[in-house]
Amino acid sequence: MRAWHSLHAVSTVPPAPVARHLLVDARTLVRNRRGTGRYTRVLLVAMARARPDVRYTLLARDATDVAPLREQLATLDGVAERSAVIAAGASRTVDCDVAWYPTNFVLHRPRAGAIVPTVHDLYPMLLLDGRWWKVVKRARARFRYARTVAVADRIVTGAEASAAEIARTFGVARERIAVVPHAADDFAAADPALADALLARLGVAGPFLLAVGSQEPRKNLPVLYEAMRRLGARGRAIPLVLCGPKGAHGLGTGDAAPEWLRLAGFVDDATLAALYARATALVFPSYYEGFGLPVLEALAVGGTVIASDASTLPEVGGDAALYFPPRDADALASCVTRLLDDPALAAALRVRAPVQAARFSWARSAAGTLAAFDAAMAAHRARA
Repeated sequence: MRAWHSLHAVSTVPPAPVARHLLVDARTLVRNRRGTGRYTRVLLVAMARARPDVRYTLLARDATDVAPLREQLATLDGVAERSAVIAAGASRTVDCDVAWYPTNFVLHRPRAGAIVPTVHDLYPMLLLDGRWWKVVKRARARFRYARTVAVADRIVTGAEASAAEIARTFGVARERIAVVPHAADDFAAADPALADALLARLGVAGPFLLAVGSQEPRKNLPVLYEAMRRLGARGRAIPLVLCGPKGAHGLGTGDAAPEWLRLAGFVDDATLAALYARATALVFPSYYEGFGLPVLEALAVGGTVIASDASTLPEVGGDAALYFPPRDADALASCVTRLLDDPALAAALRVRAPVQAARFSWARSAAGTLAAFDAAMAAHRARA
């Protein structure tokens, strides 16, 4: 009798909830082509493949963005036919299983549903800048993070280092944070010849270093520039091609651009893939990243990477990259010299690169994100 009761109790446990209707904060999607915009678009496609009965209600910034967002969704395989688009101001009319906020902050909540933000990093509240408007901006960001963490049923982030930082900063129980790495298997290897015209325009005919990113202080360009100067002083000068927004890029006010610096501006993904594959190395000197996707992109096309050993980057690069302390320009210069002088080392890193990249995939990212949504639903219902 006791055994029958035990079996009967097990058989009546309700099945775990499955998230099928997702409200998605897509307010930045129309204008954000890379970064979090790319992350959101790729996962919308991958989650639809992983869970064929999933459907989306996407929040546009306002009524004028509804049609452009619908047009963008039409370019995403399997997404438009399962999606409705509404203005963000109408979010309170929506009953969903889970509301997903892929750009750090929870805004425009639904009438009913679990809450899951993807908190990529805490940089907006950590930027050390004494100017008064930056102080105000950091305070506002900290308030938004605190409110986001407080209402979240689960939090998704891309790396263990980011999860530890979120838990430490806001006192979040670690089990409420799901680590779901990003991927770069959608970043197809391109014909290196695609880079030829750009390199010719920049006057680059031989070996070169590549850097990508913005002018944010965390990108640590001054240390990279100091390493370049030290290479020149040692007679090992090599061009540095910098992709991203054109501007000062870490130079002091009034400083002339050095002869070794080549500003490429923004380039499309195919050209960027070709540059990754052609470069002597991608140099990624950041001292703070939420994930560090350029490192994985370069590895995915068989490129060589030199990265700082800070933040999340060793998780992404694994044993397929060379590392240096982010404040040590001499160590960075030595890494470049090692690659130039040791073809066997460079070849070994290129062999390891696709092996490391293959540990990440958007299919696994979609599965991990959906699992976090399901856990959030269960937690939300338990509280309700």
